[in-house]
Amino acid sequence: MSVLAIDLETKNMSYDIGGFGNTHMFQVSTVATWNGKTGTVYVDEKIDSFAKSGHIIKSLSELKYDLDDHFQKGGVLLGHNIKAFDLPILRDSMDIYCINKYLKEEKFIDTSRILMKEHGERYQLKNLVKCTMNDAKLMDSADAPKLWKMGQYDEVVEYCMKDTQLVYDLWKHGQDNGLVKGFSMEKGEYKELEVDW
Repeated sequence: MSVLAIDLETKNMSYDIGGFGNTHMFQVSTVATWNGKTGTVYVDEKIDSFAKSGHIIKSLSELKYDLDDHFQKGGVLLGHNIKAFDLPILRDSMDIYCINKYLKEEKFIDTSRILMKEHGERYQLKNLVKCTMNDAKLMDSADAPKLWKMGQYDEVVEYCMKDTQLVYDLWKHGQDNGLVKGFSMEKGEYKELEVDW
């Protein structure tokens, strides 16, 4: 099974468009994918310093073809909260209709959804990667649209790529060890969370 971690950033916030339910009104700034070895960034703005990172850079318009190709080859998408956020936005605001196939055939792994279902509590990605791998996100997700508006495209693209790598590494850790770690806000303690994904 070919697993492709995916993450997106937007130019606007949910409160700008009347809430998360208006997925068609989000404006996608960048999308990153990571398969454990190779990263691809889809972006239309010029990103000078990130271009030197060795990752593949494509325009946003190419994403739908790559996602459809991944699906046709039996691939699965991976992300943290992708069923509620990333996938609907890709489908509704970018008209990437192959997302419907991923959703209908459940060809995705949503680490947030799985943990909520199996452990009854929502765990943020930054919590899980800190506790499991002693790693960290590059910024808070709410900062990305602000930085984008300020023209700091490289920082947003780097953040998006790092998130795909973190989700992939978290998923891989769970696969290899049968658990991930997180701090339970409800119980006020660190927990080992068994996973079967």
